This record gives sequence, C-alpha cells and structure tokens, in this order.
Amino acid sequence: MFEKLESRALIQYTIKTKSDLHIGGHGTTAPAEVDSPVLKNDRDLPIIPGSSLKGVLRTEMERLLKGLNIDTCAVPDVCKSKKRKVGSECPVCMLFGGAELAGSVRIKDATANSKKTVIRDGVAIERKTRKAKGGAKYDIEAVPYGTEFYGEAVIENPDISGNKNAKLGAFLSLIEFFNYCSGGIGHATSRGFGQVSIEIDNFRLITAGDYLAGNYEGKIYPCSEPEFEKVKEQAITSWSAYLGSIKGNV
Repeated sequence: MFEKLESRALIQYTIKTKSDLHIGGHGTTAPAEVDSPVLKNDRDLPIIPGSSLKGVLRTEMERLLKGLNIDTCAVPDVCKSKKRKVGSECPVCMLFGGAELAGSVRIKDATANSKKTVIRDGVAIERKTRKAKGGAKYDIEAVPYGTEFYGEAVIENPDISGNKNAKLGAFLSLIEFFNYCSGGIGHATSRGFGQVSIEIDNFRLITAGDYLAGNYEGKIYPCSEPEFEKVKEQAITSWSAYLGSIKGNV
C-alpha cells in the first residue's frame, strides 16, 4: 500500500478529560503504590497509548459503516485474515490496518500536561447478593478532570481513488462523531470514567513535490484559520464521495 509516498498528513491533537480517566499499566518495574495505577512514560507523566485511541476510533468506524450498509470487517476477522478472503481491503482496514495489512492511520501516544493523579476507591460486587465481596476493596489511580494530553497522528497517502484527502476527511469526521456521540476511552466508562473530547489543533499536508522543492514542513493549517475549515470540509466531502462510490460494492 505504501510502496510510493505521494503525500502525508500530520495532525496535532489535544485530548481533554471531562471526567476522571484510567488507562491502566505499569510504566516502571518498581512495585505499584496502588492496586491499579495509570500508564505513565519514563518522565512519570500519564499517557494515552496511540493503540487505545486507535482501537476506539476503529470500532466507531466499523459500526458507522455497517450502519450505512457498507461491507466491512471487524476484529479479529479482518482483511487478509484466513476467515475473510476478499479481493481488496475494506475501508476500515484501509485506514486502520488488518492482518498483514498496514493501515494509513498511525496514532502516536498522547502525553499529559501534568503529573497530577487522584486515587479512587473501588469495590467488587457479588452479582447474586448485590453486596460487596469480602476483601474485594481496591484502589484505582486516575487522571483528574481537566487534564490535557497532547499527541500526533499521521496519515499516509490521504487521497483515495482521485478523492483528494479523503482519508483525512475520514479521520476528522470520525473525531467529530466521537465527540458528539461517544467520547469515552479507557477503564470503566460505563461508570463515568474516561469521558474525553478530542480537539484538532492543526494539520500539515506534505507532498512528494514539497520534498523536491525543499519544503519539508509542507503546508500547515492551524485550526484558528479559515483555510483550516475549508480544507477540512473538502476532505470530508471527498470521504463521503468515496463511500458513496463503494456502497454495496465493497
């Protein structure tokens, strides 16, 4: 899919927590001070793994396209896997990858702007009695409301079949849908944890022609500029046109 690099989109984003957030893991080999610590980097800053965000967005895209009656696969039976043998990859795998298939979208880890965390108490409940299990109290470390995480996503060759920046449009429209309709990531979202919003700060478009001209930064589109919205809407229109062209034919 990427034997030829025609263009690349680089997207700077900010994730803002709207409730306490817990994505578990050990960022150190030292013993944990709480039962369920948050994942941190080597500077002791909480992080949201790119794989976690990518997984949430992939699932949303799968459900959306199925709702539009566009044939798409789902984990674990993804394109190129033994259980799913089709002539070409579905839109979801084209974006996010599949078995032995690299996706166009790569999402890097997002890092918090603060080391501050809070400790929340938890307790396991016995289903039959609806009472707390004996000795089942535990502690959960969480990133508090109002924390910001900064990250970057990269989209390789964002054009699809003549539809300019269609993959960029897919990503940007999916972020908007996530913010309006879902907005949850991490542990215990059903209990109010992990409510977030994702804001696009800017994106850059770089072409092979830019490389030849020595313009290695490409063209940047800050979210505060009118041109940002113009390119964004054109990209979303291209994505919609692509979906319309394949609907019922994938």
